[in-house]
Amino acid sequence: MRFPSAGLSAVLMTLTLLSPATAGGAGGPRPLLPDFSAVTPWPVDCDSAPYLTDGCRLRVALPPGTTLPSPGQLQVVPGHNRLAILYHPPIGTRAVTLCCGLQLPLSPLPGTEVWAVTVKVNDLTRAVISMGVLTDSSASLAQETTWRGPQAPAPVARTRLLAGKVDRLVLDSGSLIGSREIIVYTPPNWTQAERLPAVYLGDGQAVVGLAQTLEPAMLSGAAPRVVLVGIDSARSQAALTATGGPPVDQRAQEYLEAWEGGEQRFAAHEQFVLTTVLPHVERAYGLSARPQDRVVSGFSNGGSWAISMAARHPDVFRGVLAMSPSNAGLQNAPHPAARVFVEGGTLEPSFLAAARTYAVMTRTAGNPTRLDVRVGGHDALVWAEVFPAGVAFILGR
Repeated sequence: MRFPSAGLSAVLMTLTLLSPATAGGAGGPRPLLPDFSAVTPWPVDCDSAPYLTDGCRLRVALPPGTTLPSPGQLQVVPGHNRLAILYHPPIGTRAVTLCCGLQLPLSPLPGTEVWAVTVKVNDLTRAVISMGVLTDSSASLAQETTWRGPQAPAPVARTRLLAGKVDRLVLDSGSLIGSREIIVYTPPNWTQAERLPAVYLGDGQAVVGLAQTLEPAMLSGAAPRVVLVGIDSARSQAALTATGGPPVDQRAQEYLEAWEGGEQRFAAHEQFVLTTVLPHVERAYGLSARPQDRVVSGFSNGGSWAISMAARHPDVFRGVLAMSPSNAGLQNAPHPAARVFVEGGTLEPSFLAAARTYAVMTRTAGNPTRLDVRVGGHDALVWAEVFPAGVAFILGR
């Protein structure tokens, strides 16, 4: 779909929703009000969770004059600090969920085949939100698009075709962790003689996406040359345990120092990184082994893992780049000389709270710290856009 121009967007978003959208029919126009009873109760309704001031669902009718989308179309209608999202799914759809910068269920509009949700987004003019829809009949996102407000940060340069090289190798660490893919990105014209610093990333499958924004920044001089080393994560939900119990979140066990029942797996993963991954890639790629040239990074639970690794191993890592860190991990300050970049979004309140808490802690401890707060959510688009700035802050000494 095509969004209105920035000027028109600004005008649209100054309008207050004074009356409901209407549809024709017997007896005249009627409000286009979603059938909230048709969707399983959701814990982030603005009216039932007063502690939420952002990113929650509003139980309101659609804006006046809203045109319903065609089959298969995702439509975004801005209002005053709110977004209405409409989707016309395939016939027979029984559930529609919005992902990923906003994560909310859509509800059906009675008398139509369209589903909709209205979300409260304070400072909408500064928001950057990627979104798509999931349905009960498909496990993949459909109709992916991005809402970027007229006063939002400009999109960072991104390349689809990397000039640098991406290598994939497999390292083994015994029965508990097993074999893991390691994805290594080296910048254009790299040679081992450079002895480059490295960013060690949890959820290594994200390396290519992060390199697509980092590489243009390196080529323009906005970020220093660096190697990315991605360590593939465990699955978020594993198979049933040997005892027949419920699924175990192995990723959380490996990344969250405080995760109940995960102490053994966290320790095994920690040793895998320190005694297998680092020595192998530093030898194979001629990387710098100086602590100030090692950055540990991740997002979500991986952000908490980065925080823990830097605190637990101050003589290994002197840089922390944590995006939307989970509040489920332990937070301790890294080495006093470590530089810290931490990011959180206003539409992910618990993650933003964790980011702010960590930033206060590191600043109090004397660490050079940058806290980047975005009007956005738990969103890979946002992480990719802030990543080059994080690398530049930590390594651009």
